Parts: sequence; structure tokens; C-alpha cells
Amino acid sequence: MNLITYNPFFTTKFNRVSDTEQSYSPSVNILEKENGFFLEVVSPGMAKSDFKIEVKNKQLTISAEKQKANETVESDKVWRKEYTLDSFNRSFYLPASVEADAIEANYDQGILKIFIPKKAEAIPTVKNIEVA
Repeated sequence: MNLITYNPFFTTKFNRVSDTEQSYSPSVNILEKENGFFLEVVSPGMAKSDFKIEVKNKQLTISAEKQKANETVESDKVWRKEYTLDSFNRSFYLPASVEADAIEANYDQGILKIFIPKKAEAIPTVKNIEVA
């Protein structure tokens, strides 16, 4: 009888729960400030041209699809590939208090940053009242 040493770093089809491809949903930070909302979407390895951002029916949709190059050579043996960011799709409903036509986005160092400004009437104003 041959004994095979179990190596927990390499899995087989026999000890996987599911052998199907998992969809990726990037982590998102959402911060509300007085003048609007700031979204930060973690998306390393993408190019600006990979992103598509659109607003339709009060819903902001952020999607990306990376143009793949043939990264592995036929002789390469991939044991585990946990980091794959080829495409994703995230959607958020926008509140009525924002200016959907004035949304801005930029991509820097693996983070997609989106600014959604609030409508002028939604920004709280301070009125000082003089005591007579």
C-alpha cells in the first residue's frame, strides 16, 4: 500500500465543496459627506478603459472586463489560482437627493473612485440668526 502525504496547499476535486467558477464582487467603501457620496471600488490590475459606469433608472452600475492576454505557457503547471480579477459587476440604487448627471470617476493605484454629488437642496445650509 502506498501512502500519499496530504498537502493542504494543493486541493483535489475530491475535497472541494464546489468545482464551479466563483463570481467576483469587489469590496466597496461608501462614504457620505456634506456635498455628496464617495465610493471606492477595489479593482487592482485594471486599466481605465476596462471600466464601464452607467446610470439607468436611478441605478448606478459599475462593471469592468479586463482584456486577457495569454498569461500561461502550455508547459506551465498552475497549482492554485486564487487571485483572478477578469470582470465584475456591481450596482447601487441612487437616492433622489443626488445629481446623477454630475457623477465623476477616476482610477488610481488599483482603486476606482466615484464621486456622486448631492443636489443643492439636499446639502444642509446653516443660517445664522442675529439676536436683536
